Amino acid sequence: MTIHHSPGISALIGPNAAGKTYYLRSLIGPDAAYVPAAADALFAGRTVADHIAWAREATPRAALTLPFDTSTRLSKLSVGQRRELTFALALAAEKPLLLLDEPFDGLDAATRARLRNDLIDFVAADETRVVIMASHRSEDLAGLADRVIRVFDCDISQPLLLDDARTSFPVLTGRKEDVDKLIAGRDVIAAQSLGPTLRAQLAEPCDGADGIELSYPNDTELIDLLATRKA
Repeated sequence: MTIHHSPGISALIGPNAAGKTYYLRSLIGPDAAYVPAAADALFAGRTVADHIAWAREATPRAALTLPFDTSTRLSKLSVGQRRELTFALALAAEKPLLLLDEPFDGLDAATRARLRNDLIDFVAADETRVVIMASHRSEDLAGLADRVIRVFDCDISQPLLLDDARTSFPVLTGRKEDVDKLIAGRDVIAAQSLGPTLRAQLAEPCDGADGIELSYPNDTELIDLLATRKA
């Protein structure tokens, strides 16, 4: 099956060992920049400067600034600094396709926020760019991706807009007897009672009813649902 990727940021989601990294690697080519998972990242030379020089042989125009001295030995870099270096070089390459495998793994909150902003700027600078980002942390994807690609047992879905998927997971809140009547026979994900009130989430669209509050999951909650539910 051919997957059609639209410009912007797509979240690649699914259970562990579902095939996300395999799919990202299958897209590597001359028009792609790839940030591998931390454990798979390789570096050239002895210092940060050595690695940057090696990278510029492949991408001469690459220019970047880093929050640490480029004379630092690669062996002395923290996990977070290694991620920053790899991420910065991938963005500096300015390829039309950017593949990110757990790019924020091992980063503190401040660094994660800075790199999120860098990624937003990267996409805004050229609206034709395609970014596919795999992460097991929905909070890293929320606010960046507007669509998801789901992977289950190496089966890759077509991209799905979050806003199109949201209505499939309604949350109903109201008097217990009213909500129970409405959800009877439906695919219920979770239900929680608080006194006379029942809050239930479905895995299918529902129009609601009088006296029942109808709401929908935010992006973080929705990505978690889509990453764990195959159907």
